[in-house]
Order: sequence, then structure tokens, then C-alpha cells
Amino acid sequence: MATPQKKKKRLKLEQWVKDQMWSESGGHCQNPDCRVDLLSFVKRKHIAELAHIIPASDDGPRSEDGTTLTEAERALPENIVLLCPTCHTVVDKAPDEYPPDALHEWKRMSEEARAIAHGTPLFQSRSSARSVIEPLLGANKAVFEEYGPADNLFDDSRADQWRKQVQATILPNSREILRLLAANRNLLTPEENAIVHKFALHIQQLEDRHTKGDWTPGSVRFPTEMTSIMEGDK
Repeated sequence: MATPQKKKKRLKLEQWVKDQMWSESGGHCQNPDCRVDLLSFVKRKHIAELAHIIPASDDGPRSEDGTTLTEAERALPENIVLLCPTCHTVVDKAPDEYPPDALHEWKRMSEEARAIAHGTPLFQSRSSARSVIEPLLGANKAVFEEYGPADNLFDDSRADQWRKQVQATILPNSREILRLLAANRNLLTPEENAIVHKFALHIQQLEDRHTKGDWTPGSVRFPTEMTSIMEGDK
């Protein structure tokens, strides 16, 4: 008679991973439709649950999406989302409704909200804000001029570099610009607010193309007015 195989013990999450998740989430459920305070229910206890996006074991929800992840990679913060018990149950009971891309987006939105609330400086003047935003715009411009789509200059090598630099430089810089502008919207003119909305739509569509493969035609182009945002007096 064959000896039954012992079930492999799942890798325990290290304390630094748990600490990072509390910091990333701000102590709130990372489901954007929930956002419940995970410390408010029971005195001196929390109700947070550390949920795997790709499961720790190969028979868990969404396991078919993580065949290339090692056991160690599954225990990193990039693969963990902090949820309340209800949301944790829901996402694991209906994995088709909550695929990895959706949960990663929850993490991104949570990090964005925390950055705006706690990690973004408030400026006293337009010139101070401009001094921080201008280098980010300049870096993006340099990448576009070097690798961006151009007539008769978009070979495979250039296209590969463009995709790489969009994800490594343009998207992170642009998210930081949007956070700075959102936190300091009182310094913007009404006309500039409209430009920022157009820029946000442009960046969202750029991200959709380069991270989700959504090449829907008719996307919003970079509004050239952004190059002079926050210049001069209000």
C-alpha cells in the first residue's frame, strides 16, 4: 500500500512582509469598495487578513495564474493584499470575478491613496510646486524624445525600449505628478484643473496599453499645456 504524501507546509509570511502590508494599506481593507478600518472593531485587536493574490499552495484560488511564481515569491508583499475577513472570503470564493490583475489594481489604488494622504508634500506657492514637478516632466520628455513613437523611427528595438521606459520611468513619474497636483489642487487655475484631468486620462490609457494590452483606438494624447503647469502666478 502506497504511503500517503504529507501535505507541504505553506511558507510563513515574515514579519517585515506583514509590517509592509500594514504600511501600504494604512490599516484599511485594500478593496476600494470597502476600505473599512481594520483596527476599529475590537479593542487592542485587529480583523485584518493577509490574503495571497496567487495562493501559497497550488490548489488554491487563482493558482492557475501563478505557475511561474516560486514559493518564496508567493510570500512577498507584491503577492499579498490586506483585506477584511468578508472581502477575503469573497475574493477567494469567486476567483474568476477577482483575478490577479484586479487585486494588483486594488494594491496600486491603496498605495496611491496613502501617498496622497500622507506622503505628498503640500506647497505654499506655485513656484515651489513647479520646482518639484518640472524635473519629473523633464525626465518623461527625455524618454519620449529618445524612444517615443516617431515617423520612420519606430523599429522593433526602439519599440522595446519605449515599452520598457514607459513602465520604468514615464508611468511612475506621471503618477507622482498626479499625486502632487491632487494634493495641491488649490494652487491650480480652473483651466489647469481641466488640463490635469486630460493628463490623468492620457496616463490611464497609456498604462492600459502598456500593462494590460488594451490598444483601443482614439486615445487621448499628452496635453502639451502640461509642460507649463504651475508656471507663473495663479
